[in-house]
Amino acid sequence: MDAALEAHRLASPEAAVPALARGLAATRAAVRLLANEPEAVFILARKKVQFQEAIHSALGLKFTARARPGDYEDPTGPYASYMPPPTLEAVTPGQSFGIRAELVNPSGVEIALDEIAIEAGEGWAVSSSGQRPPSELDGNAVARQDFAVTLAEDAPVSRPYFARDSIQQPAYELLDPGQFGRAAQVPAAVAVARYRVEGVPVTLRQAVTRREARLPYGYESRELMVVPEIGVRVEPSSAIVPLGAAKKTVDVEVGLVNGWHGEIDGELTLRLPESWTSEPASHTFRFTSAGERAQFAFTVAIPSLEDRDYEVRAVATARGKEFTVGYDVIEHRDYETRYLYHPSVATVRGIDVAVVPGLRVGYVMGVGDQVPAGIAQLGAEVELLDTSALATGDLSRFDAIVTGTRAYAVREDLRTYNRRLLDYAREGGNLVVLYNTQEMVPDQYAPFPGQLTRSAEEVSEEDSPVTILAPDHRVLSWPNRITLADFDGWVEQRGSKWWSEWDPAYTALLETHDTGQEPQKGGWLHAPYGQGHYTYFAYAMHRQLPFGVPGAYRLFANVLALGKEPDGGAGGL
Repeated sequence: MDAALEAHRLASPEAAVPALARGLAATRAAVRLLANEPEAVFILARKKVQFQEAIHSALGLKFTARARPGDYEDPTGPYASYMPPPTLEAVTPGQSFGIRAELVNPSGVEIALDEIAIEAGEGWAVSSSGQRPPSELDGNAVARQDFAVTLAEDAPVSRPYFARDSIQQPAYELLDPGQFGRAAQVPAAVAVARYRVEGVPVTLRQAVTRREARLPYGYESRELMVVPEIGVRVEPSSAIVPLGAAKKTVDVEVGLVNGWHGEIDGELTLRLPESWTSEPASHTFRFTSAGERAQFAFTVAIPSLEDRDYEVRAVATARGKEFTVGYDVIEHRDYETRYLYHPSVATVRGIDVAVVPGLRVGYVMGVGDQVPAGIAQLGAEVELLDTSALATGDLSRFDAIVTGTRAYAVREDLRTYNRRLLDYAREGGNLVVLYNTQEMVPDQYAPFPGQLTRSAEEVSEEDSPVTILAPDHRVLSWPNRITLADFDGWVEQRGSKWWSEWDPAYTALLETHDTGQEPQKGGWLHAPYGQGHYTYFAYAMHRQLPFGVPGAYRLFANVLALGKEPDGGAGGL
């Protein structure tokens, strides 16, 4: 290494290559001598990698391996260099395509190329095509090798080596323990260039990529991954049905995404519990190109159910296969695209929850949550309130108005027209403010003073102990009698952004706390205001409702019913 550093020059970094090659050879010899010393071998194995990376860099080698459509032909003629490059979506089992690997040596140091190959997992049939590349490379010489690839019908998809069924599962399962510790899964295919410099064998590896158009900004290079021919996603992933509902139905929407490169058609059905039916019984679908999407709606009729979970599974049938898995595509600039898989299942749970019939609820969406869908599953009519509704709409027609998660942080119109919401509450309405950050200033936006600071507390232990502070308060007794059992089975957290101080006009209804934390009482505050009600409700409904937590639905049904009386009239406490 001393010799490599001494020889290195910015204008000619390849001058360090002879010393680096000697270092690589010496390291390999040391590994053989110390074969019975596992700790030394472990360290030296990393040194072998570092020596090879240093050699690649000193030579300035450029090695790429890009997948492209199997029928792609290189353009010819005087304008060939101006033609757009070949692009390719993620590939699927049963698909054929090509890979072009290119190795460029811009240095003046000659390397002897032994081979360029493709290494891939099960289900990959790879054969080289075209002429063999030159065996000697220097002075900007290019070695090019084309490969033809066909994936087997059962080739595995590219997915993380760890997974969990849902947020309710506290730990991930290792699908491939051999990859433990890696930042991401092993690439589906890797191009390998084996060459010799100064007589020393060196190996250069590069994940196979594909080009993706991001016009007008150009083209991006993405790691080549395998996805199912058809991805199946079900919404909602969790739904509830009140046991006492006169009409027991669930609306299910199934989204399909096509990964197949070409025409594909099939049928979409739901696998339902015994005696359940869907309308329609099935949908047919047809796609002609990769990346196409389609949405299909089903209404599931439920003749009877109990207080437990039921499974509704969406199944797409095409090319003689059944597809019961969907995926989310995680794409961010400067990061590799990843595919997160989930089963195409909706969990339907019967819940013993009493609901005031005919509720009309206005919802001010914040950063985005699934609370409106949860309210609708209780049988209420939900309307999302836009700027026009907040500014001039008739708010008195709503039995309750709910502002969503962090709405005060992202909805300038909510802050602008907040006075209209307070007037709505004072005149007999039921205003519910879900968890918000410090942009929701109680002294400015609530009817009575309070403190919600930038460092507001949260209770992150979903099983934290709960104390009911006001058991005789109407909201804890009607239409559902709330008990400590309603706080069982919560997910991820109790809630966030507790008020630290509040006016005596508010009643604190619950207390909870994390281990070692001071008691937190500012998560559910209620105040009568004029003829109506104001509630700050920081308990995490945006976490609980999408997962069908029974107690959360019972609590929220009571909050929404504050403007009603058991006899069907309107009233206060």
